[in-house]
Amino acid sequence: MDYTPVLQETIGVSDRHHIETELDAIIYRNEFEKFRSEYLNFRHEETLIFLFIFLQIYVECFLHQHMRIIIELEFKSARTPIFDKWMAKERRYLPEKLDDFSKLFELSPSESLQLIAGIKERFGHLSDIRNQFAHGHKIAAWSDSEGNSGMTTARTLLTDAQLTRTEKEVNELGIMWNELLDQIQPKCNALRRIDNFKFQNI
Repeated sequence: MDYTPVLQETIGVSDRHHIETELDAIIYRNEFEKFRSEYLNFRHEETLIFLFIFLQIYVECFLHQHMRIIIELEFKSARTPIFDKWMAKERRYLPEKLDDFSKLFELSPSESLQLIAGIKERFGHLSDIRNQFAHGHKIAAWSDSEGNSGMTTARTLLTDAQLTRTEKEVNELGIMWNELLDQIQPKCNALRRIDNFKFQNI
């Protein structure tokens, strides 16, 4: 599937013109798809490294972006202080945002805790892999004269099996996100449709 890059524009008019352009998460989805296709054709390890990196960036950007848009649509007009408070803390880490996001919609713990925990767990696994490659960890195997051998953590991740496990976890994360949106929908006053914010399997 071709995920065409889209730059979304929001234009507000008051005593001056104000234009905001947002980099869409779909750009990173396209990069992931490109590297996955290349890896499946040629099996180059350097391609697999970028595949993992762009997958993590896509998931993180997707969640940040969609929480922000949902909160803007639901709270900006009638309850602007809620939106302003959210934007003032925009630099928060994703796990903290997920907790705050569910609280804004007054979900009961029984409705949201398990889903939030599952999303954070799977995102944590994905981020750990990405950090091995993005933070300069050695990708190496070793052996010595006594017959001992081993591989660095980063090297052990460069396998088809790890890719399959990671893609499965990302899709599980997406299912949990979609279920969270289904729980939020009845609590919304302004937002009537949440389908556009749902995760599509990779």
